[in-house]
Amino acid sequence: MLSDVYTVVSGKLDALSVARNMFLSNALTAKELQSVQSKSDEPVSAAEQLLNIIINKSVNVYGCFLEALKKTDQQDVFDVVIYNSYKGTSSSSPAT
Repeated sequence: MLSDVYTVVSGKLDALSVARNMFLSNALTAKELQSVQSKSDEPVSAAEQLLNIIINKSVNVYGCFLEALKKTDQQDVFDVVIYNSYKGTSSSSPAT
């Protein structure tokens, strides 16, 4: 599902706060967190790194990602991901 909204999400995601939250929830390893943090000067690259990690993980990690979005006040990104998971499209935003 994330691959469908990869471009939109990578442009909006605050990957560092989400990655830290996911690490604290044991959804990411220290090495994975460090790989995202190493790209802190390039926010889109950091987001892409985090998304690439999540795409290759279990459904439980995906759920943790969604929770981390909520906990880090990234409702707009959460909405894009959830909307597209229900609609099965790659639209960039929910209908208003």
